[in-house]
Parts: sequence; structure tokens; C-alpha cells
Amino acid sequence: MKKILIIEDDSQTNSAYSSKLSANYFVTSAIEGKQGVSKAIKENPDLIILDIMLPGGLNGFDVLRELKHNSATSQIPVIVLTNLEEQEQAAKAGGAVGCLVKANTSIDEVENIIKKHLQ
Repeated sequence: MKKILIIEDDSQTNSAYSSKLSANYFVTSAIEGKQGVSKAIKENPDLIILDIMLPGGLNGFDVLRELKHNSATSQIPVIVLTNLEEQEQAAKAGGAVGCLVKANTSIDEVENIIKKHLQ
């Protein structure tokens, strides 16, 4: 079973994605950037869903940069979920395979994008 790491500080959003995705994937999560980077290195997920606005000293762009500069995690596809449309270009420039605006994207759409990247 493929493994997905969700790095999202909003407990309702994190829980909703975890519940939906756990039917088809092993799902683990982190609520802050540093914890997310550590889990990514330790657990080697097949895909990461990453929020931009995170507590704990590292925002999503910092996390993305650390993941892409670490040989252990650089090849893991990262899908950025954000509330701000203008962050899409920066996310893709940083190495994300996709950037979705939370308010405009359903969990089902996110799952379809995940399937595409895990084929």
C-alpha cells in the first residue's frame, strides 16, 4: 500500500484528508514543518501533501526547499495545498508537482491528482 504524508496544521482539514485517503493509502500526518520534514525522512512516503501556512518555524516553502535539497526526499512528489492562488507559481518553481487552492478543490479532486502521481 502506498504511503502519503499530510503536512497540515488545520486539524479539521488534516482529519478530512486522512479519513478520505486512508481507504486506499497508508496515511501519516504532521502538523508543523519541522515535524513534517522529520517524518518524510524517517518514513519515506510515496507522496506528500503540503500546506503552506504552518507553525513551528518552517512554512510550507521552507519544508519544500528542505525536502527537495535532501537526497533522501528529493524524488518524493509534493502536492501543495494553499488558500492563496498566487502561491502556485512559487510552489511549482520550488519543485512541487502540483499546487491546489483548498477552497476551489474537493477532496475527490485531490485524490484523483494523487492517483495520477502514484501510477
